[in-house]
Amino acid sequence: MDLISHRWKGQPELIALRRKIPPLHQILIVYATITFLVYGWASVAFFWKVPSWLYFLSLGEIAAILAYALASSFVESIMLLFFLLVAGLVLPSRWLSDKFAANGTIIIYSLTFWVLLFNMSSLIQLPTSGDVLLFAVGSPLTAGLAIVLSTRSSRVPSLLTALGNRLTIFLYVWLPAGLAGICVVILRLFA
Repeated sequence: MDLISHRWKGQPELIALRRKIPPLHQILIVYATITFLVYGWASVAFFWKVPSWLYFLSLGEIAAILAYALASSFVESIMLLFFLLVAGLVLPSRWLSDKFAANGTIIIYSLTFWVLLFNMSSLIQLPTSGDVLLFAVGSPLTAGLAIVLSTRSSRVPSLLTALGNRLTIFLYVWLPAGLAGICVVILRLFA
């Protein structure tokens, strides 16, 4: 009898639920990918605007904007991970939970692609209902197609997992930066 079954003896629903939660190292791989993309995009957007801000904002105000950007990136990345974990619990195990690192990473890359596409098209014109519909249909369709194609090859999941393992180094930088941003935001609220 394994440790999980012994620990939750007499509660088969909890055992089944516990088995659907992916291992911690797979969760960290997906979270590192999310963090890299979210904080990377926030950093590019922030540093793109800094030269113009230097003309009319003080360094303290720019630092406060950076703290807000870091705090919102932290919350956004946690929410994306939470969404994937809940989807892994709700969906059948073979869809997401069994290969959480590879499939979760594919979903995040697909979502990032569609968010960037939506963002770039909204710079040209205001989004229409057709743009929103295209995003709502295109993102899951692209992710599903990429997951199906990745099951045909053993190299794609291992490549995504290896890349995610390498991205975990960014957690050492972005997590403390995000927590510091949240602390600054909280201090500014009560000051």
